Amino acid sequence: MRLLRAQAAVDFMMSYGIALIIIFIAVAVIYKVSILSPALATSTCTGAPGFSCEAAALNSNGILTLQLSQATGGTVTINGAACSSLPSSVGNLPAYGNVHVSNVVTGNYVGANVIGTGISLYSGSSNTLVIYCYSSTGVATGSLGTSFTGFVWLNYTVPGYGGITQQVASLSLEYT
Repeated sequence: MRLLRAQAAVDFMMSYGIALIIIFIAVAVIYKVSILSPALATSTCTGAPGFSCEAAALNSNGILTLQLSQATGGTVTINGAACSSLPSSVGNLPAYGNVHVSNVVTGNYVGANVIGTGISLYSGSSNTLVIYCYSSTGVATGSLGTSFTGFVWLNYTVPGYGGITQQVASLSLEYT
């Protein structure tokens, strides 16, 4: 009877021992391959309805390059743009930087196809916007690889509807 109990104990220890070794090897492989590394997390830019981010990059000086397209059904004229780490507490506007989302200013805003005081963005097309992102400390600068989370607002005019200021994208980017 004692021999059977001893054999059962050995079988029990062997089966759990082998399971623990397999788990240890799996964890070691995951660690070695860096599957769970934060560096593999992709940068994201999510557009609001009617807008789409096709590409976004933020350099260490706080300059956001954003390729934005729209599908609202008509041409919009961008009059101003802003990028901020937080929305304001009193409405749907940025908390930092160009808080009124006004004035296309050289130095804070550069874009292709500048027409008069704004940029025309045709439905179904895209345009590259280059703007500064701001945080509570001023221009949102950061070292390479650190992350920035924020939002992009546009002040734009739609023919027949007038001017609109709207949050058009949310960002989660790494400084490049």
